[in-house]
Amino acid sequence: MSATVEGPVRVLHVDDDEAFLDLATTHLERHDIEVVTAQHAEAGLDALEESDVDCVVSDYDMPGMDGLEFLEAVREDHPDLPFVLFTGKGDEGVASEAISAGVTDYLQKDIGTDQYAVLANRVLNAVDRDRSKRALGEHDRRLETLLRNLPGMVYRCLNDPGWPMEYVDGEVQELTGYDAEAFESGSVLWGEEVIHPDDRETAWQTVQDALGRSEPFELTYRIETADGDLKHAWERGRGVWNDDGDLEALEGFITDITRRVEHRQKLERQHARLEAMIEQSPDMINVHDEDGAIVEANRRFCEELGYTEEEALEMNVWDVDADADPEDIAAMRDETGDDDLRRIEATYERSDGSTFPAEAHLTRLDTAGDWEFLVFSRNVSDRVERDRELARLREGYETVFEHAQDALFLLEVEADDGEGGSPSFVFESANPAQEELTGVSEAELRGKTPSEAFDDATAGAVESLFGSILETQETATFETELSFPAGDAVVNASVSPVVVDGEVTQLVGVARDTTERKRRERELRRERDRLEEFASIVSHDLRNPLNVAEGYLEMAREADDPGKLGKVADAHDRMRTLIEDILTLAREGSTVTDFEAVDLADVATDCWEPVDATRATLRVETSRTVLADRARLLQVLENLYRNAVEHAGPDVTVTVGDLDDGFYVADDGPGIPGDQREEIFESGYTTSRDGTGFGLTIVSEIVAAHGWTVEVVESETGGARFEVRGVEFA
Repeated sequence: MSATVEGPVRVLHVDDDEAFLDLATTHLERHDIEVVTAQHAEAGLDALEESDVDCVVSDYDMPGMDGLEFLEAVREDHPDLPFVLFTGKGDEGVASEAISAGVTDYLQKDIGTDQYAVLANRVLNAVDRDRSKRALGEHDRRLETLLRNLPGMVYRCLNDPGWPMEYVDGEVQELTGYDAEAFESGSVLWGEEVIHPDDRETAWQTVQDALGRSEPFELTYRIETADGDLKHAWERGRGVWNDDGDLEALEGFITDITRRVEHRQKLERQHARLEAMIEQSPDMINVHDEDGAIVEANRRFCEELGYTEEEALEMNVWDVDADADPEDIAAMRDETGDDDLRRIEATYERSDGSTFPAEAHLTRLDTAGDWEFLVFSRNVSDRVERDRELARLREGYETVFEHAQDALFLLEVEADDGEGGSPSFVFESANPAQEELTGVSEAELRGKTPSEAFDDATAGAVESLFGSILETQETATFETELSFPAGDAVVNASVSPVVVDGEVTQLVGVARDTTERKRRERELRRERDRLEEFASIVSHDLRNPLNVAEGYLEMAREADDPGKLGKVADAHDRMRTLIEDILTLAREGSTVTDFEAVDLADVATDCWEPVDATRATLRVETSRTVLADRARLLQVLENLYRNAVEHAGPDVTVTVGDLDDGFYVADDGPGIPGDQREEIFESGYTTSRDGTGFGLTIVSEIVAAHGWTVEVVESETGGARFEVRGVEFA
């Protein structure tokens, strides 16, 4: 509970941490405490001259004058001013020194905001005591301050194994969990209920031995708190004798040293672990002094070199390291600074004279004012041999990498930015074949992502593939057409992940330009299909008229009827027409490579004349010039004209007109049913009794050879309209 103080309270708070000063000020002002701040003791003394304050709150560790020196300076001019030492440096020495110097209160900094409420309470209590007890003598005030602010408790007890307490004060509750009244009433006995059972006999005997010598006693033991916690306590006390020499009581001080004991135990455990690590280490470990004499060596050091420990401790560094001499050791001693860790390549010599390469790491130790050097060494014979082999492999790899005909590339996988973004892929290296494929040099590519090196479509395709590899962590192979600065290419690529600790860190890729191969495959496939088609035609379509001719010829011979020979002639004409169409189909199927500027209107007019269409009408509604093979374009239009006359009748009107990316040929006939529009371009398909079924197939082949497309739709008059698209105009 905070004290009720009459009138305003002003505090001078001195601390070298500005942020801490601001935070403490905020909390103290919530308790109606006005705060004046200073960041060092000298500034605090100046503030005392300028401001009238009721209390001083000071840190201990500050630059220049520390908290206790500041307290002494304050006491010179303000001997009665309350002074609270609020510090993060908490131990018995500081507390004792502070109390001796006349500190009003002692509070150790803690974590959290509760400490400021405690500080405010201490300040208000100190000010209240100062204002209400100024009439008290200096001796009484100092005694009360001492009792209330010791980092522990003071006591007076009887010299009995239970050590019943007559008086206790200080941090009794904090230390034991019991209040002072519990001890003073006798409901809790220090020797029987607080001291750990295993330590009671030793503690009693230690005190009795000191009393027997009429000396103060000092001891440590474990205590059990009211909550069942185990703590370590340090006690210092003395016997109180009356004038007759009889022992009346014991008086002393008890404080919590749990942290100090645990720290010492931790150090002891660390030391034991360190000794075990050094002795069991697979590395050779030795310590030598600044003159090079070996003063400590572990088991591995002795075994590797073939010496006993006694022999090793009689040697110098240059007796072990064939590359070292006394001058080198002196130079190393002068060049190695604090916290340096030096790596040394050495040649160690065994007791039998054999040697091996070693890698040593050396650091300097400052032991009791003397310099010693700790050296960790390792036999690296296997590593040296591996390095040689790796160098040979690397040289071979670089040769293959530079001269490979396939494009080779390596990408670094950079993790996302931690805000939900996707990983990025950065080109690390690429070989000359990659530049030939893409048109981007290795220097231009290095350090860039696919989206920075290529267009959006290409970057999107490859980054999508790379993303799938991150998920599966498996090699992926693909073949697709990509657009590069060097031009479009069909690329066959295989990309493999490099997985480290379960994460893909790099991607290694091999790519090959398969554009020409794919073109040849398409050509071969087209030729194969054409040959199969020709075989079908020869085996089926030509066989029927041939059988007809042979049959009528046989009948004419048997009946001596020349009239039958007309049927033979018709069959021969049928075969001639089929053969011409087949030859045209074979000739027109190859890819067009020689394009020229062709006036579409002229061609449309020129090819109308060969068509037997005396009653038909041609309308040419175009003035464009297209890039095409003129002879083949003539064949396309002529076949489309013939198809219109054959299927729409002799009075048909045929129109040639423009499209945005090509042209069309339309008629005003009955049209083509929707379910037949895809079949009409197939070889041998015809609805005409006299047709061969190859006219529109030839159209399709020539259009494809140009790289165009052809599709049949309904014309504006309900007839057939053939639309040719993908045409380039001059």
